[in-house]
Amino acid sequence: MLTERQAERYLRQMKVQGFGREAQEKLASSTFLLIGAGGLGCPCAQALAASGAGRIILVDCDAVERSNLSRQFLHTEERIGMNKAQSAAIALKAMNPDLAVEAVAEMADEKTLPGLVARADVVVDCCDNSRTRHMVNRACLGAGKPLVTGACLRGSGQVAVFDFRVPGGPCYACAFPEDEEPDLKAAAHGVLTLATAIVGTVEAAEAVKVAAGVGKTLAGRLILVSALEAEAQVFNLPADPDCPVCAAKR
Repeated sequence: MLTERQAERYLRQMKVQGFGREAQEKLASSTFLLIGAGGLGCPCAQALAASGAGRIILVDCDAVERSNLSRQFLHTEERIGMNKAQSAAIALKAMNPDLAVEAVAEMADEKTLPGLVARADVVVDCCDNSRTRHMVNRACLGAGKPLVTGACLRGSGQVAVFDFRVPGGPCYACAFPEDEEPDLKAAAHGVLTLATAIVGTVEAAEAVKVAAGVGKTLAGRLILVSALEAEAQVFNLPADPDCPVCAAKR
């Protein structure tokens, strides 16, 4: 149940047709696991906190660097050298004191992911490498948890949703086979601040809809957005009948 203060805080959001108080209460009782507190994780976590998420678990083993600050809005000059998950948790708690925030200053891998995913209602992949994305995909598939995943490079990015609560749908590996996906890095190719802000916020919007059970999500679909070209395209993602990750589990 929302407190009187929370009801006042989210009054405008609860007035939106199709959302309402019930959706807000679902959001307040949901736990979001965010893999990465960097270029996508910062805007995503910020939007989730402002929207009324109940708990956010942030996972990141990296430290804040000055080159992060132009796009990773939750970090500051004063926290350069601090673990990113811990730095982001400080900012999120200051933004919304009702939010429960847990910082996990560890690498997301086969050892840590199963326990973390089991605690979440929605998993949001905000990492910056394909190896981790595939590990998160397998962990969510195994646990039957919905996954929101995003990526961003240069001036463009993508977001997709894989809802493993519903049988028969695709997984991340159906669209991006593990042995075929190039691992492109923003450090080498660059990334536009506004592109990460857009993609991270779209990830948050999808996570909110999944948790609250409202609207139409990107489940089984992928959106490509270009900040420089002001374009967006949505594609259906069919399940691969020969996918080595999920075919046997459908």
